[in-house]
Amino acid sequence: MKKTIIVALLLIGSIGVALATIADLTGKWTGILNSPDGNTSQLDYTFKVDGTKLTGSFESAYGKGAIENGKATDKEITFSVNLNGLDLPHKGTVFTDSIALDIDYKGNPLHVNLKRAVK
Repeated sequence: MKKTIIVALLLIGSIGVALATIADLTGKWTGILNSPDGNTSQLDYTFKVDGTKLTGSFESAYGKGAIENGKATDKEITFSVNLNGLDLPHKGTVFTDSIALDIDYKGNPLHVNLKRAVK
């Protein structure tokens, strides 16, 4: 009986830690995208996490968009941004101080590392 209670408390604690990690995404993140043609562009994301639901917004020199179909689980995030009628799927890995984000641009993979924006 004691062993069952201890295991249950450890599981509850683990879930709490995972949700705390996800909740830490809330806020503004920014990074520089290096495109294959040699150009660079600043990308700004504002994330809001509610449970495993990820919402927010995106902004770049090419326009703004809302984060759609967003999910945040443990150390992974997925979402799409509709930028000027073009759907851009995103998939990222969350680290302590950064997010490694892969973007599918018309079937071509792009990568950007995001850092939390200085307030």
